[in-house]
Amino acid sequence: MPIINTNAFHMKDHVLFILTLIGLASVGQSAVSQPKPYLQTPTPTSIYISWHSIDTAFTQVRYGSSAFALNSLAQGSFLNNSGKIWHTVKITGLTQATTYYYRCISGTDSSEVFPFRTQPSSSAPGQHVRFVVVGDSRNNDTIPTYLPVVCENILQTLVSKYGTDWYNSVNLVMHTGDVVWSGSDINRFEPEYFSPISNLSCSVPFMVSIGNHEHESPHYFNYMKYTDFTDPEIQLTRFNQRFYSFRILNCEFLALNSNSNLVSESLQRTWLEKVLATSDTSNTVDLVFPYSHHPYRSAIWPEGDGDSVKIVFFSTFGKYHKVVQYSCGHAHCYEQGVWELTQLPENLQHDMRLLLSGGGGAELTRFANHSRNFPEIIKAVDDYCYAIIDVDVDAKSYTAEAYTLGKPEHPIANQIFDTFHFRMNQPPPAQPQVIGVTGWNPLVLNSSPMSGTDSCMSAEVQVTLTPGDYTHPVLDTVRNFENIFENTGLPDFIPINRNAGINLYSITVPPGKLDSNARHGFRIRYRDMNLKWSPWSEEKLFYPTGMEEMPAVVSGNLELWQNHPNPFSGSTTVTYDVRTAQRIAVTVTDLYGRIVYQLVDCNQRPGRYSVELPGEGRALSPGIYFLRLKGDYSTAIIRMMKVGSRQ
Repeated sequence: MPIINTNAFHMKDHVLFILTLIGLASVGQSAVSQPKPYLQTPTPTSIYISWHSIDTAFTQVRYGSSAFALNSLAQGSFLNNSGKIWHTVKITGLTQATTYYYRCISGTDSSEVFPFRTQPSSSAPGQHVRFVVVGDSRNNDTIPTYLPVVCENILQTLVSKYGTDWYNSVNLVMHTGDVVWSGSDINRFEPEYFSPISNLSCSVPFMVSIGNHEHESPHYFNYMKYTDFTDPEIQLTRFNQRFYSFRILNCEFLALNSNSNLVSESLQRTWLEKVLATSDTSNTVDLVFPYSHHPYRSAIWPEGDGDSVKIVFFSTFGKYHKVVQYSCGHAHCYEQGVWELTQLPENLQHDMRLLLSGGGGAELTRFANHSRNFPEIIKAVDDYCYAIIDVDVDAKSYTAEAYTLGKPEHPIANQIFDTFHFRMNQPPPAQPQVIGVTGWNPLVLNSSPMSGTDSCMSAEVQVTLTPGDYTHPVLDTVRNFENIFENTGLPDFIPINRNAGINLYSITVPPGKLDSNARHGFRIRYRDMNLKWSPWSEEKLFYPTGMEEMPAVVSGNLELWQNHPNPFSGSTTVTYDVRTAQRIAVTVTDLYGRIVYQLVDCNQRPGRYSVELPGEGRALSPGIYFLRLKGDYSTAIIRMMKVGSRQ
């Protein structure tokens, strides 16, 4: 994660910010004495409990179904991790979806009694999977981390939402990496990570996707116990614990390694394909949540973009419809967006949510000259933040709430500032209708409002010079209902919506974008808030002067096609069909009905005919004209436009 230059902010601001936010977090948990437990690698019947203690006489956990009856005993072991004694006990034989109480004991050291709940495994109705997403909580040597404040506010929110026994309703904390400034320094882990999160980690497991600041250090992997969740074949390699997966009810979680020396590792890519293919055909997995440290796109800090994340991860996600959200960090801020998945079958098509929740405590990444307003990112806010995801198992859906704590110059009292959702079984929007073309320089393309269960998130318009073929459109633009990028600055830092007041059902074509003498086609489709696209509309043919191409006019045994091109500045071609032998007259008349040009006047047999209205010699003056096809028994008329020649 970057070292951000924050010289603009005084140390006093940071200290005051910490004190202010702690004051705002009125609901908390009393200080935890040593040892401070760290829960990880949960299953319905087991869990790992780890802690620091210098006493190596023995390593035990006493536990039971009541805080006053810790009648069961589990033995463990300790590891001397470069001078730091790390005790670990794996408790097995537990009952799924059950609350237990426990105490960590190492020699004469003993922790308080803490509760936790095992993961569920049954298919009982009405179940939820809930997890917190946070990342980039590390410290550095000049600016104190806000991780204690972030954790205190997370706890406040969980208590407010789920009660004092919140741990019975929350399954895990998903941490997207950078837990310490340097994983090579063993002295950083306890004060920078394990101690500040202990108000949460004592009762809910933390599962981390390694960040770049961990440096793939042995210290980090000695602390983490992910072997049980690592593929058995990978356990035998040097990549053990580097990437792993686990399930909770109908959710599959993939902790990926996006660090530069491993993101393109073929073994990880092969494993990822294997896990996603298995999930895709499983009748017990509905939603897949991959997460890693690096984003593909960051609007606030584009220097942190990871092209390999797109090349390796996103290209693989795009083949599997159960992948619904990619979570990451690396930039110390909040960003939310959408990545289009183009490889899915039409009946399974939806896009993937992008969630960057990197405001977990490290110094903020701020808007600067290098920031870029990427179309994939819908909302970017440079605040401390975290998100809570709530999966409704029966509905195969989830809702998300993102919370902001503000920034040093502008603290915010733990407010929800973004929400989004996904519902796997919700149908996509209906096919839109193209209304038509209005105006001329600028030209406006109009369509019907979106019809569907959700409201409209995005509209995509394509314009082509080869009607019916949109392989290489001359205009292909996606516009979103919202585009939060940058803020108003001091004193209130109000986020700026650059799409405020946008009309997604009408798009103005930039001048000079289209060939004014050529026939074009355009179509539109809508994406709803559920990240599903409507079918494309039917194509509408038009000329950039604002005239739409009309279908052929049929009258009796005659059929007259729109001249091409129309409007025209030089010559134009008139095509018509004669179905029975008769005398045919093709004339051009002005708005008063006066014949200004005679194209055809003769007997013709059945067939299709084309005749050119010349652009030189007796050329027409610019204006509106009517083309008349007259036979023995019927007449067909269309309108056409002559424009001035281009200079």
